[in-house]
Amino acid sequence: MPKITVNVTDRKNKKHIIEVEKAQTLMQLIDYHELAQPYGICGGEPACGTCHIYVENEWLDKLNEKTEEEEGTLDMVSELKDNSRLACQIDLTEKLSGLVVTIGPNENQE
Repeated sequence: MPKITVNVTDRKNKKHIIEVEKAQTLMQLIDYHELAQPYGICGGEPACGTCHIYVENEWLDKLNEKTEEEEGTLDMVSELKDNSRLACQIDLTEKLSGLVVTIGPNENQE
């Protein structure tokens, strides 16, 4: 897999540029680099909403469609926006190299 670059702004507004070298979801990447806590508590089952992110608008059309499960979970997150997604539902592929996201708020965040 070629290297993929992802631009992530954490909950403290700090920007991170991360290179991905193996297939994984965006949630796994953010969790591995410990950019937010709590994060990905349900392990990618689109059930808890702790991996809520905002995707920059120019990237929205490049993502897979939201599932019913993801839509239902997003309805429970705080500060829902039109560009809200769950990072556990975004598989990092070559076409997403350069993806720009911001980690969404969480009431129990550190």
